[in-house]
Parts: sequence; C-alpha cells; structure tokens
Amino acid sequence: MFLNRKINFTKLIENISNSLDLMAFGENPSHHALRVGFISIIIANTLNLTRTKKIDLYLSCLVHDVGAVGIEGQLLLEENRNMINLQEHAQLGYEILSQIPFCENIALIVKDHHNVSSSSLLSRIIYFADEVDVISRKQEFCNPKDLQAKVFAKFKGKSQFKPILDAFLASTQTDAFLIILNNIDEIKHFLPSYVKDRFIVLDNLKLMTLAKAIAKNFIDIKSKFTLTHSMDVAYTASSIAKNLGFADSDCDLLQTAGFLHDIGKLFVPNSILDFGGKLEGKNWLKMKSHAFYTFSFLTKLGLDKQIVSIASNHHEYLDGSGYPFGLDKTQLSVFDQIMAVADIYSALRQIRPYRQYSLDHNQALEILYGLSNKGKISKFIIDAIPLSVRLWHYY
Repeated sequence: MFLNRKINFTKLIENISNSLDLMAFGENPSHHALRVGFISIIIANTLNLTRTKKIDLYLSCLVHDVGAVGIEGQLLLEENRNMINLQEHAQLGYEILSQIPFCENIALIVKDHHNVSSSSLLSRIIYFADEVDVISRKQEFCNPKDLQAKVFAKFKGKSQFKPILDAFLASTQTDAFLIILNNIDEIKHFLPSYVKDRFIVLDNLKLMTLAKAIAKNFIDIKSKFTLTHSMDVAYTASSIAKNLGFADSDCDLLQTAGFLHDIGKLFVPNSILDFGGKLEGKNWLKMKSHAFYTFSFLTKLGLDKQIVSIASNHHEYLDGSGYPFGLDKTQLSVFDQIMAVADIYSALRQIRPYRQYSLDHNQALEILYGLSNKGKISKFIIDAIPLSVRLWHYY
C-alpha cells in the first residue's frame, strides 16, 4: 500500500448527501441540501467569506439534516414545523458527524443550524438558507422581489440575521437566482465555480479509520439486516489473508476495502435492500447496481485502484457469471477473491430479509464449498477461513 494518498473529501460528502436524500425521499429526492447550499454560498460570496469558510459552509449544508433522515423526513420541508423539535435532529447530526474523521468543524456547524442565537455565523447562514428554501417551496415565485418580500417579513426583526438578510437581498435581485434555484442541474453546475473541492491526505491507518467510521455510521446502519456487515466482512477477509501468509499491510488493505465494499448500497432504496423475497427484473438489477456504485463512488474519491477493485469486485465469480463487470479468474486478483468469499460467508452467518435465520460456521462452509465445486470461488480461500472465526461487531 502507499504510505499516503490524497482523496477528494468534497466528493465523499456530496455522495453521502445524495444518499441521505434518497433514504429520506426515495426515488423522488428533495434536493433540499443542495438548494440550501446554493442559497448559503450566494450569501457567503456577498459577505466575502474566506475560501476555507465557504468550503466548511458548503459541506455543512450538504449534511445539515443527517440527523433527521430516519426521524422527520418530509416534515422538515413543511412551513409549519412547530410539531417537531428541530434542535433534536441537529444534535443527533452533530453526534453522527463527530464520529467521522475530518468532520469536526462540520459537526459543530450542523449542531447549531437550528439555534437562532448561535454565535456561529456559518450556522446562522444555514438556518437562514434552510428557511428560505422552505418558503420557496410553498409558492412558485416568478419574481425574485416577491420571494425577497416573504423572506424580509420573516427575518426583519431578528438583529442577529441582519448581515445575512442584507447579503441575501443584495445578491438575489435578478431572475437568474430563481432560475438556478429551481433547476438542480444548474445548481450542480454553479456550485463548483464558487466552492473548490477539499482534498485530504491520508496514511494507511487514517484511511482505514475513516473507512470504518463511514461503514458504521452510513453504510451498515442503512438496513437493520446489515448493522455489522461491513465490519464482519473486513475482519473476516483480513483473517483469511493472515492465514494465507500475507503481510500485515495486505491484511490492512483488505480491511479498508472491506469497510467500503458496500458503500454503493447508499444508492439502493431500502425497499430493495429489505425485500423479503426473491428479487427479479428491474428490482434485481437495482440490487446488483450497488457493486457498480461502489466502483463509481470510490473512483470519484480518487482512491487507489487496488482498493477500488477489491471493494467493487466482491460479487464477481471465477467463471465470469458475477456482477457488475462479469470478470473471470484471469481478471480477479487473489484479494478480489478473498473479499468475495468473506462477503458470502458473512451474509450466510447473518440474518437476511429473505432468510429469517443465520447459518452456523459449518453450514456456511458447506454452501461455500458447493460454490467452489461449481467453479465460482476458490477452495484454497475457503480452507483459510479460521476455524474459530466469529461474527465481528463495531467497537
């Protein structure tokens, strides 16, 4: 493994934000986070905030409702939100983001984004932009002055928001603002020109720590059936590699890839992940798509090709009958093959929506050897599964 690598942290947060929107709103995403980001950056530019603060603001906007995905959902976009405790999901968002390396500043901003008295300017900007987006959704504004009037009426008596309100009024006077706000493709095109990507440099240990935190707080928690799956796959794969005599650095590589192997499931609806029967047709394709999305997601981050390969090839078979690329034994590394075996073994040892019981070690091995006899996975890798292997949990 490389001692250090640079990854695109902005792309990581953007993809997590997209997945949160899908979790909350299904196949009709609200794009609330992006719209809030657009409004916030318009204000930040007028206030002449520094590049660093603008990036912190943008990333915080993208995940400002991370604590609300499973709690309030659609209620957050209702103009009358008195029935819910907005600060509750802000606090939960803070607790989630505090566990993710490099998100410390973002966590603090998110914590206060519904606190009207916050001392954080960035938190107050998100508060303001969040309210603007809610207002703009209630009426089809055709004139920016009409939207400005509504926003002015809401904030005119709040002195702590005066600089933000003034900046908003100064920067939203033209039709262009409304046109961009109402076209998500234009927002996606607009934002990169005002907010530069943030890159972080990670050594092997820091990357593994980040990968584990992402798996625990975003990937596995998506479904009650996978609460420990990525951890289990990561440690099973590294245990197999250790038994096969690979170096500690190779075992660490497998652990990192194991934590990330199902990151593509962030883009698969829970109705598919938790379906209690046999998936067919387009629903089966949606489930299989998670392996491709793992490849796409990790490639966009700029991760090492070896990690991308190991993580995204975990459903490929030696005979070329797997997915998403239909690779065969001439194209699959031994690490790819180890990850595939670890993934199958872990799934067999855990309860699944289509199987309301888990298999014991010997039952799982019997199925694995059956797949080996069909030429799909390697017997020598199955032989290397530790006899005392246990189900791993986060700690």
